[in-house]
Amino acid sequence: MKPYKIRLSSGDLRAQGMYILLEDNEEKYTKMGITSPPNRVYKIEIAVEAIFNDKRCRGKRSFNIPKGTSITKAVESMIIKRDEMIKTLKSRGTLKVEKIVIGKSDSNSRILNNLFDIWIAKKKINKKPNTIRVYSVYYNAHIRDSIGKKNIDEINEDDIQIEVINKMLNLSLGGNTIKGIKRILKPLFEENDKILNWKKIELPLPPKPRKYYRSKEDTVKIVKALNSYYHPVARGVFKFLLTGRRVNEILYLEHENIDYKNMKFKILAKYAKTNKDFEFPLTQVLIDAIKEQKTSHGRIFKLEHRMILEHFKSAMSEIGIYDMVVHDIRSMVAQTALDNGASIYDVSKMLAHQKVATTEHSYVEGGLTQAKKAQEVFEKVLMTYKEDIEDVEIIEDKFNVIKGLYPNVGDEVINYVISILESKIIK
Repeated sequence: MKPYKIRLSSGDLRAQGMYILLEDNEEKYTKMGITSPPNRVYKIEIAVEAIFNDKRCRGKRSFNIPKGTSITKAVESMIIKRDEMIKTLKSRGTLKVEKIVIGKSDSNSRILNNLFDIWIAKKKINKKPNTIRVYSVYYNAHIRDSIGKKNIDEINEDDIQIEVINKMLNLSLGGNTIKGIKRILKPLFEENDKILNWKKIELPLPPKPRKYYRSKEDTVKIVKALNSYYHPVARGVFKFLLTGRRVNEILYLEHENIDYKNMKFKILAKYAKTNKDFEFPLTQVLIDAIKEQKTSHGRIFKLEHRMILEHFKSAMSEIGIYDMVVHDIRSMVAQTALDNGASIYDVSKMLAHQKVATTEHSYVEGGLTQAKKAQEVFEKVLMTYKEDIEDVEIIEDKFNVIKGLYPNVGDEVINYVISILESKIIK
């Protein structure tokens, strides 16, 4: 069979790079010049090319199409395959499937280091490369030279507590870092039929979420410093971070993820903390930040993570701030939005949290403070209405009336006030 370029109706370019495999005696095109699929299971070959490490790479794959599928539907189903192939070429330079070699465990040896090497090789099949890297770095730094040389059957809870966790505590490592021990060792031990009682192991409590507490004046200074920073690449990253994005999401953002026509950009699941694709508004400020870069394909911002940390530290030192970290930009954006009347639900969407409860836990103040705010709004409403309290009953849209009087008050507070008003009326 030979490949023939797929043609759709005039002007329809969706089949670029796609070919149908046909026998010499089979009809290739209809009278209208459109590809004519055979009355059988047929194949579509997709050829793609992309730039990898400044070199042009090419690759192709063939896919089976069920009998009776129209050429249009076949092409539509192949578009996502073509996009995936292009992404693979850009990231690896080849479409060949990497052969993952999983070593064989010596039946007479159950040394933890050997078992980890086998376990992490298996994880390459279904875990993100960054996850594999983090697990490996973590294990090598804190486990390999402590309990890693022991037989897994001889390791107990005290070994992990004394030789791993307590040593990490002595290094003043954070609670979240130390808790990573369980994420690695628990599944590793269970896969090798070794069960530990983790209730016997004392892990530090995770730190409370960092709260953004600075004044409006400080916030304005910070935003100005980031937007006017001298380094064009770092400045571009900062402008995207001011939309509430995470650092890694922006550092791995590619030109192909930018949709200028629909004014949006996409964060791919493999770079998102929640393992889902997300789309966000593309503003003119962000477009200008992209245009400042000297890149036209692949990653927009060619800067490493550690350099962003250094540039942020430099930007903050210029305005006399020394106790902020890059992730605080995200907290600043969220807290400022909430303080100025944004809905908790809108802020949750902006931050791409999977649950509103996550946003509430990180940014909403305690119950007493929230209740006090609601009571203050309630009292202001009472002072506004000189008529008897029962007059509130005849207001058809209490929410919009109060919102009009106090536009910066959050929706949750207004609804709480209304519930109080209505309970007073009933009594």
